[in-house]
Amino acid sequence: MSLWMIIAIAGCTIVFCDFWYHQYASKRIQGIIESVMPVGTTLSQPDNCATLLSIPTSDGLKLSGSLYYPADECPGLVVFLPELNSDHWTAATYAQALMSAGFAVLSFDFRGQGNSDSQNGYEPSHWITEFELADIGSVLAFINDDPKLSQLPLGMMGVSRGGSAAMLAACRYPQVAAVVTDSGFTTMEMIHSFLHKFSRVIIPDWVFSRLPTWHVNRTLRTSLARSEKSRACRYVLLKPELATYTQQPVLLISGDRDSYVTPAVTRTIAAALGQEDNVWIVNKAKHNRSRTKCPDEYDQRIVEHFRNAFAEPNSPDSWAAPSPEQHHRHVTNAGEATFPSAGP
Repeated sequence: MSLWMIIAIAGCTIVFCDFWYHQYASKRIQGIIESVMPVGTTLSQPDNCATLLSIPTSDGLKLSGSLYYPADECPGLVVFLPELNSDHWTAATYAQALMSAGFAVLSFDFRGQGNSDSQNGYEPSHWITEFELADIGSVLAFINDDPKLSQLPLGMMGVSRGGSAAMLAACRYPQVAAVVTDSGFTTMEMIHSFLHKFSRVIIPDWVFSRLPTWHVNRTLRTSLARSEKSRACRYVLLKPELATYTQQPVLLISGDRDSYVTPAVTRTIAAALGQEDNVWIVNKAKHNRSRTKCPDEYDQRIVEHFRNAFAEPNSPDSWAAPSPEQHHRHVTNAGEATFPSAGP
């Protein structure tokens, strides 16, 4: 047998094994992506001080929400985005200090959550999709049409999945002047973190640790594509959205005992946003429980963050809602995303 034949057989064997691994691993990683993290959710009771809202979406759904508007002069408007399986009333838990400080707070439930309409064929999960970003766009259009709200500086505050949505919204919508996230995460950073935790259920550690970064990312791209097809959605990834990010200040809050969104994940996201100095890791706090551990400091930090950011109000021109062409461009960019290097 000639040397070239041996090389050809070896090459075909490697290609076949790689193809088999790629298909096997991407299917297993899809299962990890679509598994629901068993985190507790915060629930609150309806508040008679709030005005109930029904906000239409661009595709014919209705989003339930509430608005707290102060009687006196208002320094700004903060849109509150709740965690998965929670509802808009939790704004009274996390953002009470903003209301007490005179801010207007508008909170709403994403589609398929709380009392908002559900979309046929779509089941929300922890990962932000174009559907959630479309909901945010509809809320911003609602604000833009209101003569009082449209004149206020705008910020966003989100918890867990809501924090993810708030960060992505800041990249996509320049009228968002500031963001606070509590246990917020982004899709690729969390998937990388999960993969490093659970890689042994897919392949042995000694194999995974030797795979090059490009190989891991190729498998992740296939895993995401599989998941998007099965869930009939398109995930929104941070990296391609950063092309339009204008460095609005983002305060990233995380607990040092958060086993899901670890401090390492929070710092990785902060570095991607260029906000390394705006990270607060709360001692002994678990996922979404930072305010429970340090309520006074939590309240002080979020109020100061928005007050400082709103000191220079946005230009009214920045309130224009994105055109359908702009929305399509974002969807296309998300589909052509490149991925960060493997690692937390």
